[in-house]
Amino acid sequence: MGGKTKEQLLEELSEVQKMLEERTETQGQMIKRFQTLIDNEGLFSQIINFLPYPLAIFTPQYTVAIINKAFAEETKTRFINLEKGAVRILQHKINDMRLAAAITGVFAGNTFFLEDLKNPFSMFSGITQQRAAEPDRFNRVVIFPVPADDAKITHGVIVFMP
Repeated sequence: MGGKTKEQLLEELSEVQKMLEERTETQGQMIKRFQTLIDNEGLFSQIINFLPYPLAIFTPQYTVAIINKAFAEETKTRFINLEKGAVRILQHKINDMRLAAAITGVFAGNTFFLEDLKNPFSMFSGITQQRAAEPDRFNRVVIFPVPADDAKITHGVIVFMP
């Protein structure tokens, strides 16, 4: 037995079993949440789309996953359900250092409220301009994290406000 007693082996086996049970429970919870999301997808989409302010949800790779109708209308973006990687946040196009820090800092779990921004929509790829009549109409933003149950930040949300 290599110097280990039966008690030590049983203790190690018990720890492995406990770890496997925890993983199985976590997987079960994830499946339940996924099913709930599928069941309520229409409700979540409606809430996001009826928000009167432009909203974009983005990944840690700065790929925009979802935009709402207000964002699409403001930026003249055609697709609300974006193709993977179709629109990205381009760090080199962010002139305001506060905004650049907030876009990256949101994945550390921080929430930001910024004011007096100049043309914040310009940081998105594929978006050339806002409405010409009011280019700085949305000069305030709230950027907040969306954590998973394990507290890992999976997405950032940016809401543009007048």
